[in-house]
Amino acid sequence: MIELRRALHPHLRSIHPRAYFQRAPDTAKFPYLVYRFEMFPDGEGYGLITLDIDGWDRPETGDTTELENLMTAVDAGIDKTTLTTDSLVVSFYLESKLPLVDDDPKIHRRRYVYMGRMFERGV
Repeated sequence: MIELRRALHPHLRSIHPRAYFQRAPDTAKFPYLVYRFEMFPDGEGYGLITLDIDGWDRPETGDTTELENLMTAVDAGIDKTTLTTDSLVVSFYLESKLPLVDDDPKIHRRRYVYMGRMFERGV
């Protein structure tokens, strides 16, 4: 998992500087991204990845334009993208786009889910 995070984290930060793994700190400034993933390795150097990227915003006016633009940038930077390191190659493909309802009505959220195919090098 650590190798995938090493490849994914800087890539997401290049799309938006406030990208966090699993949970944003309480002090995070809106808008921001939170990502998490699941790995399903086959034990022979191949694996499937499910990557969830949540966009969070709390606009003063309630306008979701900034959040929608952020998620458009995420999709442009992740969908059909291949990340390569010395130890793995992974390609992501968009599976779904979901509007999420938060308990706080001032917070707007979007979740994009990507499927990935990962190949480990040298296995």
